[in-house]
Amino acid sequence: MLRLLKSNPLISLVFPVIVGLCIWIGSYILHGNILVKSGMPMFDVFWGWLLQMPLMQVLTGFCILILEAFLWNTFINRETLLKQSSNFPALFYIILTGCRPMQVGFYPSLVASLFLILAIRRLAESYKKEKALSEAFDSGFLIGIASLLFLPASVFLVFLWIALLTMRSIVWREWIVSFIGFTLPILFALVYYSLFLSPEDFWYDKLIRVIGVYKPSFIFSWQQVFMLSVIGFIGIVSLLLFVRKIQDNVVKNQKIWTLMIWFASFAIVAGILSPLKDSRSFSLLAIPGSFIFSNYFLRAKSKWLPELLFVTLLAAVVVNIFY
Repeated sequence: MLRLLKSNPLISLVFPVIVGLCIWIGSYILHGNILVKSGMPMFDVFWGWLLQMPLMQVLTGFCILILEAFLWNTFINRETLLKQSSNFPALFYIILTGCRPMQVGFYPSLVASLFLILAIRRLAESYKKEKALSEAFDSGFLIGIASLLFLPASVFLVFLWIALLTMRSIVWREWIVSFIGFTLPILFALVYYSLFLSPEDFWYDKLIRVIGVYKPSFIFSWQQVFMLSVIGFIGIVSLLLFVRKIQDNVVKNQKIWTLMIWFASFAIVAGILSPLKDSRSFSLLAIPGSFIFSNYFLRAKSKWLPELLFVTLLAAVVVNIFY
């Protein structure tokens, strides 16, 4: 199957969408729409009306997922970050972002992922520029919007500073400008709540109260254990190859590859900080995960192991969605 996807561009372009449709339609039919408990400052303000329409929010969520998958895929191919141009990043992004029924819908971290992907694309444009104040501001602004929709994404402000240090030399103006860009959406939210609601709602009703009443469950079904085991094993194998191959790239790509490891680390931190301790909280990992997985399945020298792991991954998704 992998050889067919590698050799036929048309099939590799259509296959991710077909997989996404199968996952989302199957999950919606079998499990319905799962209620979103966001607890995020501006998510309910902008999207509360959509959450009242189950079918519409699933359709909107799927459209955003496809947009994110191919935005991310286009960026990776444009920067030639992989061994060859491929639609694998889009495929693995769709699989990792929809491998659990709870991830099929419209929720804060899914929308926040769009702005984080755009921030990464903007950051890459700053490489070797004499001045990158615009890129630093835009990246901070995009991360600020992501933080409004999914508060734990605010940790990516630190990621932004690490990225600026990695992609460029220390330019204190860029750090300050990025922080200003990050704070602007938050200031907008505070002004909005002050004018139309009350400032206390911004912190209490949307954050503290929701975090306090939500009780996460750490009881896993055998389907979940199977899925986590498969993704974990593929992740370890892929990461080991990823780390070994970093030095094989040109300097710019080495820096971006390194930032993917940093991004994965901050995505884990964001998931831990999220009031919702479920698969949606860790869906930000799909951004670096899809890239790291793609690198393995394109570079692996073994002919049978990648095929086996890919089929096992699809089987795990089927088991989680349909059983």
